[in-house]
Amino acid sequence: MFMEFNRHFSRGDLEELFDDGFKLPDGFMFGVANAAYQVEGGLNGPGEPLNNWADYERSGKVEPSGEAIRFWTDYPEEVELAAGMNLNAFRLSIEWARVQPRSSATAGGVPSFDRGAIEAYSDMIAAVMGAGMEPVVTLQHFTHPYWLGLDFWLEREKLEHFERYVEEIATCLNGLLVEKHQVRPVKYWVTLNEPNALAPATYLIRYFPHRKGGVRKSSLAWGNMIDAHCRAYDTLHRVYQEKRWPRPSVSYNTTHLSVYLLDKVMTDLLNARRNGVEQKDLPSYLERGREAWDEEIARCPEVRKAPRRHLLLERLLVKATDRFFRLEDLQHGIDAIYSSPNPDKMDYLAVDYYDPFFRNMVKAPTLQDIREKRFNLNAELWEQVLNPRGMYHFLKAEVINGEGLPLLILENGMCYKVYRGRVEQRPDRATRDRFLQSYIYEAMRAVKDGLPLTGYFHWTMVDNYEWGSYEPRFGLFTVDRSRSPVRISPVDSWGINAGKAYGELVSALRSGDRERIVTAFLRDCW
Repeated sequence: MFMEFNRHFSRGDLEELFDDGFKLPDGFMFGVANAAYQVEGGLNGPGEPLNNWADYERSGKVEPSGEAIRFWTDYPEEVELAAGMNLNAFRLSIEWARVQPRSSATAGGVPSFDRGAIEAYSDMIAAVMGAGMEPVVTLQHFTHPYWLGLDFWLEREKLEHFERYVEEIATCLNGLLVEKHQVRPVKYWVTLNEPNALAPATYLIRYFPHRKGGVRKSSLAWGNMIDAHCRAYDTLHRVYQEKRWPRPSVSYNTTHLSVYLLDKVMTDLLNARRNGVEQKDLPSYLERGREAWDEEIARCPEVRKAPRRHLLLERLLVKATDRFFRLEDLQHGIDAIYSSPNPDKMDYLAVDYYDPFFRNMVKAPTLQDIREKRFNLNAELWEQVLNPRGMYHFLKAEVINGEGLPLLILENGMCYKVYRGRVEQRPDRATRDRFLQSYIYEAMRAVKDGLPLTGYFHWTMVDNYEWGSYEPRFGLFTVDRSRSPVRISPVDSWGINAGKAYGELVSALRSGDRERIVTAFLRDCW
């Protein structure tokens, strides 16, 4: 049974948090986030660049991405919307399949880089900078070119293609920013988006495109992703050093899960050499990290009482993870960490926070699900449990073994369901304005308590293609998909002026005026 979601703080709580001792860190980034495949359009159709979702789209297994929201051509409109909310950061990604494209599923060989596509991305990033926002650029957001094969992440010998792609983007795109646009190179890079989700979603759950599967395949893929991150990290730093550009800030982002071995273990591995840990001492180092992580995560409040059978399933998952997780399965990644000339492998910590608890992810199909031909045993995105106070504890847990590194929330969002053109109320009756108030409150509480939090990014700005479907609506702004080209609305899918709500919260926090801040966090009816 869902409890109604509402703000969990009072005026008194706000006045205590935003007292004379509170100060928003200088340069704190408030932004939005998107991903190329989910917003650009123009992929996987006839004559268009193909990525690893092409077969799914063409077979009818998923809804075609089509024109998405036309970000590839219409990005100036979204950049203007973001700037209009007083945001100072914008996370976006580069579609590898677009810059090293092939539109045929049968042709062989490694295609050349499309310099025109790279130049278009430089124009896009320059527009973000020109609007006063810091671009945070992701190099691989769940997709790769079709010509690499569906099981690219199982083939370590192919990682050299990723390394070469990173070098081309670092050199060519930044060169265009400097020479054509007269701006500085990109500062913030994300190498891989949520590898701790991508590997199991592909090879265990088998939701993402794949040919092979299994526990060991998932571990092998994850190990190769760690290797790929290390290669990208070293390549970016090398290119910047050779070009005498300012040092970049490079990381990957994890999606928060409540099981250490499915989440924080990768971050702790990447920080091991930085923390002076020798390879032979990794097991004891990780065990200490796990104990500290589990202790903090146990403090998360429970906002919805989970059925006993769900708690049992969660405990069984933890036991299965303990049984099947083997450090040697990640050996390729560990070797990359310890063979690198650079002991550092993360310049900041980056997290995505949604519903991290497995007890909430299991659900028997309802009659409505059956009518809509949904036979999954998992909760849908619009049924995720909202737990803002839990985010505070996950942020505290994230900085364990990461002392001295800044922390960014690169994704945080909630969605509605739109079925056959009709939006449905969430089971918890949450609205996006109260969502923003509640989660940003917890982010500011983390700042007040001394966590090195330097940014908050909302997922996402405009309703997008959510990995096979347009039904989940995460946007601050919704779109009318009944016409082409799609048209962006001034409100979200439930009719809330969420963009205005976000913008006013940001402006109030920057003002430092306590009464203005309190008013923004308590306001209704945006």
